[in-house]
Amino acid sequence: MEKVRKVIKIVVINVLVILLIMSIFSTNKVFAKEETTKFLYQDITINNDGSITVKEATYLNGNYNGRFRDIDFRNTWATEFTGIFSDFTGNSDIYNGSDLINERVYDISQDNFKSIDDIGKEEKVYEEVKSAKNGQYGVYTLEKNSSSTNFKIFCPDNKKKVICLEYTIKDAVVVHNDVAELYWNLLGSYFEESIEDFQVKVHLPGEDNDVRIWTHGPLTGENKILDNKTLYFKDTNVESYTDETIRIMFNKDLVPYATKLSNVNGRDNILKYEEMMANSANFERDKQKLENESRAGEAVSSLEEDPRIYNYNYALELVNELDDSSEQKQDFLERIEKTKSLVNADWKESVETTIEILSNEEELYKYLNENSLENLKEKIEEGFDEEAKETYFEKYKELQGKLEEKRAIQRIIFRNIVIVANVIIGIFAIYKLIKIRIEKNTFKEKYYRDFPSEDNPNVLEYLMYRKSTNLGFSATILNLINKKIISYEKDGKNDITLVLTNNEYVGTSAEAVVLDVLFKIVGRNNKCKLNSLRHYGKSYTSAKKLVKKMDEFKKVTKEEAGYKDYFKSDATLIIYKIFVIINYVFSMALVFGVFLGLKNCAIQVIIYLLGITLLNAIYFVIGNKDKNRTNTGKEEYSKWLAHKRFLEDFSNFDEKDLPEITLWEKYLVTATVLGVADKVEKRMKMEIANTNNIDTSLMIYNTIELNIATQLNNSIRTTINNSNNHYYTSSGGRRFIL
Repeated sequence: MEKVRKVIKIVVINVLVILLIMSIFSTNKVFAKEETTKFLYQDITINNDGSITVKEATYLNGNYNGRFRDIDFRNTWATEFTGIFSDFTGNSDIYNGSDLINERVYDISQDNFKSIDDIGKEEKVYEEVKSAKNGQYGVYTLEKNSSSTNFKIFCPDNKKKVICLEYTIKDAVVVHNDVAELYWNLLGSYFEESIEDFQVKVHLPGEDNDVRIWTHGPLTGENKILDNKTLYFKDTNVESYTDETIRIMFNKDLVPYATKLSNVNGRDNILKYEEMMANSANFERDKQKLENESRAGEAVSSLEEDPRIYNYNYALELVNELDDSSEQKQDFLERIEKTKSLVNADWKESVETTIEILSNEEELYKYLNENSLENLKEKIEEGFDEEAKETYFEKYKELQGKLEEKRAIQRIIFRNIVIVANVIIGIFAIYKLIKIRIEKNTFKEKYYRDFPSEDNPNVLEYLMYRKSTNLGFSATILNLINKKIISYEKDGKNDITLVLTNNEYVGTSAEAVVLDVLFKIVGRNNKCKLNSLRHYGKSYTSAKKLVKKMDEFKKVTKEEAGYKDYFKSDATLIIYKIFVIINYVFSMALVFGVFLGLKNCAIQVIIYLLGITLLNAIYFVIGNKDKNRTNTGKEEYSKWLAHKRFLEDFSNFDEKDLPEITLWEKYLVTATVLGVADKVEKRMKMEIANTNNIDTSLMIYNTIELNIATQLNNSIRTTINNSNNHYYTSSGGRRFIL
């Protein structure tokens, strides 16, 4: 059992390690959050009842299993609408929707989606489910509350789909006494993805020649009226958590069934507020224009002072971002053009120097690596001399080949190190297996009928297994019965009472522990019932007493065995195990070197890790099998193995070949230690049944009839289990080995 537990522990720990490393080597696909969205398009229809129907299409970049979309239709922090001017800033509760209904999810193939006008070309409609797992496709889950609806849509990136959803917001439109308006936060305040291309189309229920549109958000946004019933808004590179709001003022007759009424005039307040916002935006634009021109001018001056490629590209980027109406833009471009030849010469020198360093055979292993090549590639890409870039990229490819050659050599070195290390440990392990096999055959005969030594059963168990278990404890009780120190009597149908018949007996330290457990801890008045023994240790106090006695039994057994010349120093065995552990950790650590530079090698890595784990687990188990016995210990061990074979074949011997019945009780003691008591007991019971002239007054007769050995062992095992379970659930520590 101990070996099984150790192996299971090793396997569990290493499976966790392997899973951790698998997570490093595998692509971790998650739901798209805090990612960049290639585009998000919205097509909004204002309905004549004041609701809006929104169709939203999203094209995600990167790796993902789907997307989240949280839609807030009510601002829980909004102030109460009273009709004053400040209520028209968009922060009052009259601009809240009342509910989100009619939600649908569908998708469109990325290849079939060319523009915002394709948003209605649905292909696959998704099914709402209670729950789903990553990797599923075509389903979604919903979470609703009084202010928002949260979608979780399952569509892995390998499906190459544009993910679409459709929903209706009730009571989105406000009807004033003179006009109607839609004021709506298109993304919400907590949209977690950056958007490269954001477009919105809004459709009125009918035509309106006096329709007005305003948008609030980054200064880069642009809106326009396409016709008297269609409006359009566009923005680019929208950062996450950015508000993009739209305001449309139109004829209230277009929404005759709208129910959200302000009961005040709205037009003048809306125009006043939007004029203020426009003036503020224009001021910010002018301010931003001046700041951009200043930054661009500083960059151009820095370029002229230090004509390097980085300064060139930075200055050119800032100047190109200036509005075409800027008076300074053309001047900046001309100044940049004058630096071009100097910049190009400096860039060439830098690239060629880097290539020369990386190409130097003596410095190859020192400088050539993934980072240095990536830096070279970036340097080449920075340039604008296309002819030179083509030449440099050819040299870059040559260096890539050299890097792969270098990695191949490194992989071979790492693999050889792992192989050599494991082969060396393997040779020692094979040596130990041969040693163990020779040790078992030190005694050349198949059977040893007599008792090889007069060792007490607890010492015999330590000789055989180098540990103490319930078998040694039970066998010690049987040995005391055999010595007539303990007797027993049948107590009813289902119980047996052990009786201490000689309380003056002074035996070994291990025997003293056994007698204390039976007649001082579990029993009283020199008597101990097996049922009491079996049920002992079910409270913390009793378990603590028994565990301490069992630990004492192990300790004194080890001391008694130590008086014999059975075992060598443990130093060599400990060193072997330390080397196995070091080899395992070392081999696992070298996984990155063994697979250096290889892509898509997750399966090979897993096989490698499992192989190393299994191999070193075998080495460790082999080390545990070597008990490091002396020549005397080997000889005694081999004889007792022959004696065990004799006991195992006990049932196959003819009656004339069986030992005298007076020795059976002693055989039962050694059979218990050696784990074959059940076989011996069974044959003895058959012999007693078939023999007419047996002396039934012999104790062995009752011992066999009552299955004392089996009952004792079961009782001891049960009480040790009880004690371990109750004691170690309340305190930390080691367990008595079963």
